[in-house]
Amino acid sequence: MMQSFKKKMLSLMTNGLEPLEIGMRNFKHVDIDIELLAMDRAKECMGCEMFVYEPISFLRVEDKNIPELSNKMCDECGCTLSYKLRQSKTKCKKWQD
Repeated sequence: MMQSFKKKMLSLMTNGLEPLEIGMRNFKHVDIDIELLAMDRAKECMGCEMFVYEPISFLRVEDKNIPELSNKMCDECGCTLSYKLRQSKTKCKKWQD
């Protein structure tokens, strides 16, 4: 759990709050183009070893539009995948877009 928290803090210190804010806003205010992009990215993430369960209970996010992302995070950066996949400010090197 501490490793997850450290990764999240490092991501925030490196990239700032803007990518998180954009992802959260896009998660709450659904836009079909952003959802389609997130779905494509999710397909890539689901096959990755970094696609893991969020160990910190209060940071888990239920994703009704892409249920496979519910309670998931990226173990490389610590980001909540429901937010990360819905923003383009910081991209994963494994994404094809």
